[in-house]
Amino acid sequence: MRVRLHHFTSVLCLLSAIAQAQSVRWDPPGGTLPVGQSTSLQLICEDCEPKDTPTLPKVDGLALEYDGQSSNMSWTNGSFSHSVTYNYTALLSKDQSVEIPSFEIETNKGRLRVAAVRFGTTGATVGSSGEALESAANSSLEATPDSVWAGEVFDLSYSIQVGRSYYPNFGDGTFDWNPDPLIAEEWSPPVLADLNSGSEPQTGLTYHTRAIVRKPGEIHAHPINQLVNLSVGMSGLGFFQQRQYQKFSVTSSSPTLTVRPLPPAPDGFTGAVGAFRLMSKVIPTTAPVGEPITWTLELKGTGNWPDIGGLPAREVSKDFQVVQPKAKRTAAAKKIFDSTLSEDVVLIPTRAGVYALAPATFTYFDPKDGVYRTITAPGATVTISAPANAESQTPGLGSGMVQNNPPAPAVGAPPAPPSPPSGLPRDALPGGGPALTPWSANGLIALLLTPIPLLLALWLWLALRRAKEADPRRLQREARIRLAATLAHLGTRQDAASTPDLLAAWQRDAAILWGIPHAAPSASHLGESAEWTVLWSEAERTLYGPAASLPADWNSRAAAALAAKPAPAFASRQLFLPRNLLPWLFALTFSLAVLGASKSAFAATEEGAPAYRRGDFPTAEIAWRAAVAHEPADWAARHNLSLALAQQNRWDEAAAHAAAAFVQEPENEAVRWQFALACDKAGFVPTPLALFLTPGPIQSLARLASPATWQLVLVAAVWLGAGALGFLILRGFRPGMYSPVPALSGLGLAAVLAAVALLGWFAYGQTADSRAVVTWRDATLCSIPTEADTSQKTTPLAPGSVALADKSFLGWTRLSFENGQTGWVRSEEVVGLWK
Repeated sequence: MRVRLHHFTSVLCLLSAIAQAQSVRWDPPGGTLPVGQSTSLQLICEDCEPKDTPTLPKVDGLALEYDGQSSNMSWTNGSFSHSVTYNYTALLSKDQSVEIPSFEIETNKGRLRVAAVRFGTTGATVGSSGEALESAANSSLEATPDSVWAGEVFDLSYSIQVGRSYYPNFGDGTFDWNPDPLIAEEWSPPVLADLNSGSEPQTGLTYHTRAIVRKPGEIHAHPINQLVNLSVGMSGLGFFQQRQYQKFSVTSSSPTLTVRPLPPAPDGFTGAVGAFRLMSKVIPTTAPVGEPITWTLELKGTGNWPDIGGLPAREVSKDFQVVQPKAKRTAAAKKIFDSTLSEDVVLIPTRAGVYALAPATFTYFDPKDGVYRTITAPGATVTISAPANAESQTPGLGSGMVQNNPPAPAVGAPPAPPSPPSGLPRDALPGGGPALTPWSANGLIALLLTPIPLLLALWLWLALRRAKEADPRRLQREARIRLAATLAHLGTRQDAASTPDLLAAWQRDAAILWGIPHAAPSASHLGESAEWTVLWSEAERTLYGPAASLPADWNSRAAAALAAKPAPAFASRQLFLPRNLLPWLFALTFSLAVLGASKSAFAATEEGAPAYRRGDFPTAEIAWRAAVAHEPADWAARHNLSLALAQQNRWDEAAAHAAAAFVQEPENEAVRWQFALACDKAGFVPTPLALFLTPGPIQSLARLASPATWQLVLVAAVWLGAGALGFLILRGFRPGMYSPVPALSGLGLAAVLAAVALLGWFAYGQTADSRAVVTWRDATLCSIPTEADTSQKTTPLAPGSVALADKSFLGWTRLSFENGQTGWVRSEEVVGLWK
């Protein structure tokens, strides 16, 4: 009983030791972390291994980035240990103590708990010099002005500056910021800014945006944290030196804003703060009963648009039936404080008379002068006349519309047919898939030149075959091969009676090998070769003399003589003899003439359809814009996006996307309709495509296919011509084997196709390049990509201008024009036709 108890106690101790050996802990287990400087933390799993990468709890102000894992095994004094280390980069962005709370992880030894660990803060330093991070990099967030009214739009600017000696890397220029309680627009793309003042030159980025604050009081804006990589030293020697970088988080200042409450508001104030304009338009002012009248009210300006609910109400006589659609709000690109709100009220008069439409008023607070203002849009007087045929009225229509019979035509005059309606966007098209994108210049040249080495290889192969066949020494080489085979057969035959045929064959081939042209050669024709003369004489005695057998050693002596008599080798220079090259000269000359003459002649889109059909054009625009971003060559998505923009009266951008759809799918009649309509409404047309609006013969031909398709036809024509030329080359070496008619027909067809393809391709001009873009509104072409430098040269850029986009930089695109001019423009000002 005592032995069993002793064994049980030993087992418990062993299990306890094993359990104590299995643990998961942080290294270091506490201490301090520098604020804004990346450091290393390790999660060490001893004698266990997690089943997956541990999921860490989130800690406010502390970012933990996984950097991989490593394993370690050791055997010390008969004891085996194994550990797995998970490496993390820790970055503390706030100057406050943090605690990583306790959590559990699943391991191969069960669930184990990681103890909590707490870290204090210390100042960040850069490199081994111990210089504080604040002296190497700093950033600031500033509000202008710092005292505003509640709802007033004010400017925010953010800048980050780093000493140039640290060779900073800002990544993609993004940063982390919580705008609450501000309502802010998107930040502008960063602009490079260099400062040469102070003890050390600095470089950095500047950003701008606008914001509002709804509630009065003293507001502390949250600081901005931006990651930047700084050089902290060099590694390696001599030529192999390279900079070592470390990641830092730079925290900006936190501005304080004083937000003043608005003064007591007058009647009619609905919360608008800013500067606004109110416009009213009534079309027509005279109409018969039943004809609709459209009263348009439009409010536009800069202000707190997120808090503006709608337009002021309008008073209308009860003699009108009112159809009031939902108001349309159109904001400027990426700007929520510059917007236009319009509402088209349709009035259908039910009684004749003269009616006054009251003026519309709108009250807002002007933060610039600190006063309330009321703006008025003038009303109008409309005159309603009786219908032309009162009996034709059909009362009870839900929309209040009146149906009139057309006037009877004059006696004897033929009825005039009505004009077809025009000027409206059509229905959306189903998805057509991506269009072919034009090849780059290098890719197209490679495809067009590829047949040349293939034709050259075919010609050399055929010429080599012909040279070998026409080589006069070929018979000697073949005779030597047959002599070796004849001697091999002679060695297997013992009786002389069976050798005459072989000896005769040996004599024929020996005469060929020695180049004896005599019809009946003898031993004397072998010249000074005594060995071959003896062999020949012995063969003749066997064939024609009384002795019917060869000497016993004749076969061995003949084999030795053959080995000493090599056949002349093929001379590669014969490849270039005229008799081997000239058979294809006529074919080449003819083909080059023909080619010279020809050269001188020359589904995601379905997502927006339901919204478009129900009249929700902004939603349809979002869906089709996402489809275009995913696949820029989706011509149906481009066309449908143009329709959605046109329905919102954004004809300028609609024209640009209609042009893209046209060059991608010009053969589609609906695409051509929208392209012509959008260009007419927008007032511009891309220069290379202007002739397509009133097409001539070349444009009518060109719009049968896209530029990429014409490139494909050109490549096919060149390859067809190369194939026909290769056929003629083959026939030049085998004149009687093939008819030249198919090859000549192929060359003619290739020439015609190449000429048509070149005409169709060149008709599109610069829009046939995959880098082509078109400006869709008035823009400014800058010499450098920045808006901050007022000393740079600029020039206006008209909508519809076509150029090639060859570079991009932080929201800017560099354009290259046909006349050699280059310049930078904001990327949102241009629409890529293919990309």
